[in-house]
Amino acid sequence: MLAPQSFRRAAILSASSLIALSGATALAQSPQAATTDVIVVTTTPIETPADEIVGSVDIVDEAQLIRDLDGNIADTLSRLPGVTSSYFGPASGRPVVRGLSEDRVRVLINGLSGLDASDSSPDHAVAAEALGSKGVEVLRGPAAIAYGGGAIGGVVNILDGRVPTEAPEDGLEGQLYLGATSVDEGLQGFARVTGAAGPFVLQGEFLHREADAFDIPGFAETEAEREEHDHDDHHDDDDHDHDDDHDDHDDDHEDEEPAFGMVPDSDYEFQSASGGISFVGDWGFVGVSLKGVEANYGLPGHEHAHGHEDEDHDDDHDHGDDDHDHDDDHDHDEEESARLEMEQTRFDLRGEFNRDAFFNRIRWSLAYADYEHSEIEGDEIGTAFFKEGLEARVEVSHRHDGPRQGAWGVQVLTHDFRADGEEAFIEPVTTQDWGVFLVERWDFDSWGIEGGLRAETRKLNGLRAERRFDTFSGSASVFVRPDSGWFLGATVSRTERAPTDVEVFANGPHVATSSFEIGDLDLDTETALSFEATARRTTGPIAFEVTGFVADYDGFIGLFPTGMEEDELDVFEYRQEDARFTGFEAKASAPLGELAGWGLSGEAAFDLVRAELDEGGDLPRIPPASALVAITAERGIWSARGEARLVAEQDNIAEFERETDGYTLLNADLVVTPFLDHDVELIFGVRNITDEEARVHSSALKEQLPLPGRSVRAAISARF
Repeated sequence: MLAPQSFRRAAILSASSLIALSGATALAQSPQAATTDVIVVTTTPIETPADEIVGSVDIVDEAQLIRDLDGNIADTLSRLPGVTSSYFGPASGRPVVRGLSEDRVRVLINGLSGLDASDSSPDHAVAAEALGSKGVEVLRGPAAIAYGGGAIGGVVNILDGRVPTEAPEDGLEGQLYLGATSVDEGLQGFARVTGAAGPFVLQGEFLHREADAFDIPGFAETEAEREEHDHDDHHDDDDHDHDDDHDDHDDDHEDEEPAFGMVPDSDYEFQSASGGISFVGDWGFVGVSLKGVEANYGLPGHEHAHGHEDEDHDDDHDHGDDDHDHDDDHDHDEEESARLEMEQTRFDLRGEFNRDAFFNRIRWSLAYADYEHSEIEGDEIGTAFFKEGLEARVEVSHRHDGPRQGAWGVQVLTHDFRADGEEAFIEPVTTQDWGVFLVERWDFDSWGIEGGLRAETRKLNGLRAERRFDTFSGSASVFVRPDSGWFLGATVSRTERAPTDVEVFANGPHVATSSFEIGDLDLDTETALSFEATARRTTGPIAFEVTGFVADYDGFIGLFPTGMEEDELDVFEYRQEDARFTGFEAKASAPLGELAGWGLSGEAAFDLVRAELDEGGDLPRIPPASALVAITAERGIWSARGEARLVAEQDNIAEFERETDGYTLLNADLVVTPFLDHDVELIFGVRNITDEEARVHSSALKEQLPLPGRSVRAAISARF
């Protein structure tokens, strides 16, 4: 259970937020919220309005992505309820949804895998950007069943717009973004041009973002981590006194002072370019794109994984040789600076064919990618990762004259993944997935039902074994509309997930997570029985959505500590345990009337998840309860927003895991649209106004890597 103090604090924050909205709304001049355009969720096989989805969904449009832009895709989405990050610094972070990540949260680009290595390790960046995307759709729970039983955590679908789907209204359009941030002296730039030549639409774009190491309000390491290092250093002092000169040891020790005021190796540089062409008509479109991505970024906290090895290396040599000691010090300094260089070339083919018939839409997509990255220590490549993959998906939608509609589809994936070098924790593995699915919906106006089925086969080919898994997943939902603007839904689902290549074949040092990981060649499929209920109101003085969920796992595959050490790293092994996840998410928005000519509106959100093993204990890196309260004021060309993100402490921790303190981040921004006849926005903002120390509990580096300190942002966004 949550600690009483944590629960009370989170509950009070949530209740206060919702009460404040409802109370303020009572003072509003208009009793009804303004009507909004219907937003259709394109990630689902049946394109359904967002307020008609049975389950929890968030749609983040392009304008909101730019306003919330904050480093990588996971950081940008972290203000959504139930979403946080595996935070490995501003360069690398993968979305964590309802406490689940990696293979249980599918990060997609236009409905297909990113075909990168981000799901194998948290220090591997997602090869997709929030900047320049047309929007992001986040589906949680059973709504994601069309993408496999492994997507029980959810689907984060990035609509990157790199294959044009429609012609510009005036034959030519473009977009430009330029921004800068103070906390890391960061610069961001993006440009896109789209033009039509008859039925053909051509598009080109370029993105670049870079930053230095970012500032923090205190030490990079927690107090507990510093005390542990001091204890280790004191123990090493006693050992070294027998062989080393005191002066030599003092020189070595000076190199190990904890970082203060900034995070070493948190700098980065990302660059991508793409071109696309489509044939567009009233019937739909077909198009292709080619994209190249390059990245070079530091690996924060990497040096701690090498510290003991360096000391052992020194001890095994002649400590009386001053020249040799000097060389060792030099090598140690180089190892402390670890970087990752990444490249990916990706080809996409997409198309959609619409017709007025029983089979009213056929949608297909194919992606091929060649990915590689090298982890560089000093001047040498420590480990290199290579991934080459191909994925294809076809969806056929059908619509009847009555209340029924549905979609059938097939999806195939194959990729080769290998790691070469001293820290290659996995052998070469080929993964092959095949899947077929169907989704059907009957809508009788006041009520309806929806169901989905998916059958999959996964085949893993490694050097030591070959494994095949056949899985079957299904969900059944019922929904009712008791009154105008109200939607109530409930879903029962049973999903099966096959183990991944890393879970089965890992066997070696994984320095990014400071662990020695051991897979299990005998892992079985993971089964989850889950229930989810949603209540949604989209009209009236307050629009809100509340979702509760529970998922019982039979054979949950997790990475658990063994208490042993190998190569001076803690040993973790993949094994299966029964577990239960419970939680809920709530969000609300409302107009708050006018004040001195400013139109006010408010929003609030709250989320909570617990993850417990049936035999007792908690799973590691589960996010604590969190809340968000924001007020937006608009007048003419001005739009100002202030928000507070409140995160409780996390003391429901796994074995060998430390607690994380709670924190409050205050943010504010101002968007100015100075021209009535031009789509230009000037953006000014301040994040972490009070320069608070904050650590993300779902990060493997929470002990060494806090969030950035106070940062001022200035940007311009223009469309023509």
